[in-house]
Amino acid sequence: MIMNKYIALCCTIGMIGFTSVANSALPSFILWFIPKTHQHCPQALPTSDPSFCPSFKSIGECHCTASGLPAGMCKDMNSIFNRMISVFGSIKRACEYQKDTSTQMCIDDWNCYRSGGKDSQNNLCSGTGKACQ
Repeated sequence: MIMNKYIALCCTIGMIGFTSVANSALPSFILWFIPKTHQHCPQALPTSDPSFCPSFKSIGECHCTASGLPAGMCKDMNSIFNRMISVFGSIKRACEYQKDTSTQMCIDDWNCYRSGGKDSQNNLCSGTGKACQ
């Protein structure tokens, strides 16, 4: 999903010597290096499933490593999220970029993982409403 695209973008930016990227607009050539889909990574379970949290973490790690980062850099979901936000500026923009799931499903996944509560369909996150972290 969006995590691996974000991480790949961060690595690409670092390799070409940029120290920061404006949140308002990414240089279009940088997006050439970020895959929009990750066909070998499965989908996370629905946000309301009791096993959503480990499912989403596993998928996040898959997308991260599929983007070329070492597995050790892909274990911490907070780091992945922070890198994603620093590149795309918001969950919405990152989720609009990726094509593995719908934008809304991507947003719901991240919101449930980080904050809990309910998804956009009014389902309790992980069946309990609790955040994954």
